[in-house]
Amino acid sequence: MRLLLDTHIFLWFISADKRLKQELAAAIRNPENDVYLSSASVWEAIVKHQIGKLPLPQPAPISVTQPAQISGLSGMTTCARTTC
Repeated sequence: MRLLLDTHIFLWFISADKRLKQELAAAIRNPENDVYLSSASVWEAIVKHQIGKLPLPQPAPISVTQPAQISGLSGMTTCARTTC
């Protein structure tokens, strides 16, 4: 299955937010699924963090651009709109 995460789902996932349903978290972690994150979501999260509207568990570049190291994802692709 291919999953395109929007910004808030991605942020809930990397921060282990309880609002994220366990079924969805399991689907994101499932190595059989292709998980995608829009480059616009990365940009949005970094900008919000820089202006103080988004606390992140680690510095923005690490939290947003390296989710595999933080959340145990085996493969997440950041993509432009035309490639997802």
